[in-house]
Amino acid sequence: MEGSRQYVQEKWKSVEKEYAGSSDLIVIPQAEMKLYTTWKIGGRVVALVDVLRGVVFPKLILKMQDLNCPWKILGRGSNILVHDQGFPGVVVRLAGEYAEMKCIGNHRIESGAGVPLSHLVSFALCHSMGGFEFLVGIPGTVGGAVRINAGCFGQEIKNLIQEILVMDNNGNIEWLERNKVDFFYRGSSLKKDRLTILKVIFQLFPDKTENIKNNIRRNSLLRKQFQPVGWPSAGCVFKNPPGDYAAKIIDQMGFKGLRTGFAQISEKHSNFIINRGAAKARDVMVLIDWIRQEVQRERNIFLENEIEVWQ
Repeated sequence: MEGSRQYVQEKWKSVEKEYAGSSDLIVIPQAEMKLYTTWKIGGRVVALVDVLRGVVFPKLILKMQDLNCPWKILGRGSNILVHDQGFPGVVVRLAGEYAEMKCIGNHRIESGAGVPLSHLVSFALCHSMGGFEFLVGIPGTVGGAVRINAGCFGQEIKNLIQEILVMDNNGNIEWLERNKVDFFYRGSSLKKDRLTILKVIFQLFPDKTENIKNNIRRNSLLRKQFQPVGWPSAGCVFKNPPGDYAAKIIDQMGFKGLRTGFAQISEKHSNFIINRGAAKARDVMVLIDWIRQEVQRERNIFLENEIEVWQ
């Protein structure tokens, strides 16, 4: 991996030279990903790059692809596990115009992919628009939530989407109508087709501010009651298998509270693995692999990852 990292570092230097002194990018070399993920776990990357001007983004990505420089998009780091050795590539965050929101009439909000979900919920509340309350407490961004079709309390974000601005690997940018995208449980064709989400238009509905506040309050209390919100985690580790719940299966297997190193299966919600202080990615992976193996052996059920592993 070290040889691969050095190769990418050399390639990245040539990209970085082009933007030397530019106010379009903020570059953090050799960023420690444990500082940028909700699990507080992860080794170094070649560079963490915040893109501040939209027109720069496709040029940057095409340049990195021409040089075979691996790259990934990062939101709030809420659904990923980065290996202890890190990721031998460049991590890009969408900022600037891609972290802004605006009302565009008819109870619609246009949001950049880099907008934190908490900001989106607050923005809708301020404009008396209902629909986003189920997203309260999810520490992700709009782009990540749409990509995986985030959901909670029986609701999914796909039901609020009208259009999505995407970029393909050739730098082509276009608006896709909702019916042109295939959404399913914790996933979408956007991920399969390797499309990068830039902006999203949401269709909401008018509601009284007090009703929205009550919904937010109720959902916040439910999260605190049933999820280990006091510890670093990445949310649910496994997708629910058809007709069942991963947390219920893990709980019935008697695994709640088991730990290795500083990584522990939550005693509050069995589908959460929490970092009790200094957990390593290898500790989390030991628990993930062991849970999957035992559930497969005892129940003949394969638990698929909901999290994404970077290595």
